[in-house]
Amino acid sequence: MKSATRVFAAFLLAITIAFGGFSGNAHAQVGANVNVPIDVNQTVDQVLQNVTSTQKFQMVIINKTGNTLTRAGAYNSLGNWALGNVPSLTAQYRDWTESGAGYFVFASNYAVGNTGKYFQLGASWPPVGRRKINLCNINSPGNGPAEKCWDVMSDADDKNVRNGEFSGRAQMGNKGGKVQWIYEVR
Repeated sequence: MKSATRVFAAFLLAITIAFGGFSGNAHAQVGANVNVPIDVNQTVDQVLQNVTSTQKFQMVIINKTGNTLTRAGAYNSLGNWALGNVPSLTAQYRDWTESGAGYFVFASNYAVGNTGKYFQLGASWPPVGRRKINLCNINSPGNGPAEKCWDVMSDADDKNVRNGEFSGRAQMGNKGGKVQWIYEVR
């Protein structure tokens, strides 16, 4: 009976992983079902090693200001924020691929030079739920503003904020098979 329970648990986990990332995601493209042979005595972790899927991601920060966007803090709930300081009039990006049940949920805090203005950028590809993006303008250094921005992240809709003479925009995209988080500060 314990073996049947393990097989059921592995099946349920595989179904959750396969469909959880696409819940409520109108832009998701679901591929064909794949059957992977298993042994009834395999643990869930052993079964998941045989489940191979990949997802490509891209994160882009576009700095259209006359100042460097300096990373001033971060909140790394799952994974680590990948990008660093972004020089003036520069776009910085990172491409990466997650395999299996890869997921991340994090945010970062950027200072606009020495102006006293800050923007927080949030990104989420959660283990349960749907992808999200956020953009905030809490004028304070450190990790706290990034965590606050992460905490109120709720959807994948475009975001627009003003912060004094600066404005920011955040949007999600899907280009070349990559799910994109795109942030622009001008």
